[in-house]
Amino acid sequence: MRERQALIFGVNGSLGRALADILANDYAVTGVVRDALTFEHGTVQTVIESDYSENSLALISNTLKTQAHSFDLLINATGILHDDNLKPEKRLQDISADSLTRYFAINAVIPGLLLKYFSGLMPKSSPAVFASLSAKVGSISDNRLGGWYGYRASKAALNMLVKTAAIEMHRTHKQAAVVAIHPGTTVSNLSRPFTTNTPADKLYAPEMSAQRIVSVLTGLTADDTGQFFDWSGDVLPW
Repeated sequence: MRERQALIFGVNGSLGRALADILANDYAVTGVVRDALTFEHGTVQTVIESDYSENSLALISNTLKTQAHSFDLLINATGILHDDNLKPEKRLQDISADSLTRYFAINAVIPGLLLKYFSGLMPKSSPAVFASLSAKVGSISDNRLGGWYGYRASKAALNMLVKTAAIEMHRTHKQAAVVAIHPGTTVSNLSRPFTTNTPADKLYAPEMSAQRIVSVLTGLTADDTGQFFDWSGDVLPW
């Protein structure tokens, strides 16, 4: 019997690494990172370096196809909320072309390219899942607080890419589920500056978030494709 294969983009992040550690019990894990030299393989069997440019992703995809790789589970764990030069905007006056461009480049453009180049690596004759980590604040219907313009908008764009890709992929991969999933507020470099007032019971260790994500994703079927889930398995509104 063929060993199940998992491909994780952003495996060097807190949640990406936790996902790899859990999946390694049942999958051969391949991980994509920006800097392979500083990444400790651990439970990741194969590490691939990429700057996430279109040329790089196209080359990696073609190489994997040439090597006849087929992945049963693909997880996009890339994303940005803040860095030294970027932080969520509280007001319209905080928006800039540079900040919006950066949010969309990482949170929407890269996931779109991952869907383009790697969804075809899912098997056509057996179940498979392609999941992108999204965020509840990307739900247009659920937006009641405002703020965080670039992050919200880029995650909403990601959600639309997932929904649209799911429709197309269903025509060729009848047993596949293409979904977005909200992991909950996870302790990580991404969330740390914004969790000061988060209740302890609403803040989750990467290992716990990863375990719940894996539980949801491994229970999906083709009937679930095109949906937006949270960590509990509940369907979220777009």
